[in-house]
Amino acid sequence: MPLETVTLTVGGRTWRITAVENQDALLAVTDNPERIRYGLLLWESAVALAEVLAAQGAAIRGKEILELGAGAGLPGLVARASGAAVWQTDYEESALTLAQFNAAQNQIEGIHYVAADWRNWTDDRRYDLLLGADILYERASHPFLTTIFRRNLAPGGRLLLADPDRPQALAYVAQLEQEGWRFEVEVRSVALPAGAPRTVLLLSGTLPL
Repeated sequence: MPLETVTLTVGGRTWRITAVENQDALLAVTDNPERIRYGLLLWESAVALAEVLAAQGAAIRGKEILELGAGAGLPGLVARASGAAVWQTDYEESALTLAQFNAAQNQIEGIHYVAADWRNWTDDRRYDLLLGADILYERASHPFLTTIFRRNLAPGGRLLLADPDRPQALAYVAQLEQEGWRFEVEVRSVALPAGAPRTVLLLSGTLPL
């Protein structure tokens, strides 16, 4: 698949991120919708999430952070650059390879990479912050995510999710709120290099003790 490298500024730092060129390139290699590797693209949600992490800076230094569906890896890179301990996970080995490549070309070291399946989750570690950029698109995955959120978020920890304003994401957040979670929602407009602005919802969630 053809790759491209884009340059963008997040948190006052210039980042080079390599990802698959466009969705057409993904569709060209498979006709099975379930095997399209969307995580190999750079999404506006990832940029929005990275911007929030960069703004928090010292507040996440020393924190333990789990990124779900890391894809090209930008949010985790920014978190690591701010001094957090970062675990990046993805179902696709190719996505983790891409995330590692992006870490190397931005001189980021020390990230932990783990191939993981939400449906067969084995991680029992508790994290201060759980990240996810554009991971709420599939309703069938929501029960598995709920289990992970409860299993892996440390007491007093926080979810930080970014989504391109999909109805199923808002419905899922409403469901979590019925189960006791509390969410704050921020709306941002984000544009990739040479792209049109797109609305992204930033969803910050906590589970009261």
